[in-house]
Amino acid sequence: MEQPSLLKVLTSAGFGSRRQAAEIIKSGRVTVNGRLVDGYGFPVKPETDIICVDGKKMGIKPTAPVYLVLNKPEGVLATTLDDRGRSTVMDFVPEKYRNARLFPAGRLDRDSTGLVLLTNDGELAYRLSHPRFECEKEYHITTDRQL
Repeated sequence: MEQPSLLKVLTSAGFGSRRQAAEIIKSGRVTVNGRLVDGYGFPVKPETDIICVDGKKMGIKPTAPVYLVLNKPEGVLATTLDDRGRSTVMDFVPEKYRNARLFPAGRLDRDSTGLVLLTNDGELAYRLSHPRFECEKEYHITTDRQL
């Protein structure tokens, strides 16, 4: 079985997005088995390796992936938080999934409606949204005027 990268393990454990976890590693805040790690792809064994951030041992437990599909209504933001108090997709997440660290895989404008995938599976979200993987998306648009 292939060992996951330190970046993937930190992201899965809730240390933020891939970018945020990469910054934690890059800034020299992470050790694995007492050794300072500066590479994102450093392979780790989460079950046995001692992973510390800022000198504190992390109780890193892999979380089960969650996949929810939402038909996003108009006027709702496709984000997890809004500093202006507007409605977000997280307002529609059932209570039992509120602590699953879900985020939308992709975006729809506030004025758009349609399918949004909410997940805690960073790898899937990355493969669905990064242009390198050429995941085809289809949009149906209605306008209120002639083009």
